[in-house]
This record gives sequence, structure tokens and C-alpha cells, in this order.
Amino acid sequence: MINSFESNFPQMYQFLGAWFSDLDYEDLTYKEVVKNYKKAAKSQEIDLLKLEFKEILTKKTIDYKYISHLSNIYFEDETDLLKWLNEIFVYLEKE
Repeated sequence: MINSFESNFPQMYQFLGAWFSDLDYEDLTYKEVVKNYKKAAKSQEIDLLKLEFKEILTKKTIDYKYISHLSNIYFEDETDLLKWLNEIFVYLEKE
């Protein structure tokens, strides 16, 4: 899953690993992280990330432990992860 996630979802891999891994040190909300990302990223990167979100949110199984490790955010299970990913996707669409 590790290599396939990175190669199949490169924008999401970068986004989760770079923008969320130090979140606990910065005292930011998820919404603020997405807003900051959108200020820094090129519109093409944001569009690709949105496409990757749409694809991954339709998956039947996601390695929530891998995503937890990558993003440095604890998820109890796949349902918890999918709920969080949906929340982040909403922020990407609206902000």
C-alpha cells in the first residue's frame, strides 16, 4: 500500500505528509491548514488533489494506519479516516 499510495495519489501523499504531520505543534485547525495549502499551491496542484480525493473517497478499503502515520493524525478505523477525509475535501471545495 505504501508505494502504491504514493504513486497513485502523489498530490495527496504530499499534502497529508507535508501539511498535516506537524499540525500539533502549530495549533491550527484542519480548515486553516487547507486554507494555507491553497494559498501556497498552484491551482493545477489543487485540482489534481481534488481529483485524488474524489477517487480515494470511493475506495472500499483504505489503509487507515498508513494514512495515520503519514499525516500524524490518529484514526480509530477506516470509518474514522473516511469521515476526516470527507471533512478535508469539503474544505478544499469551499475555501
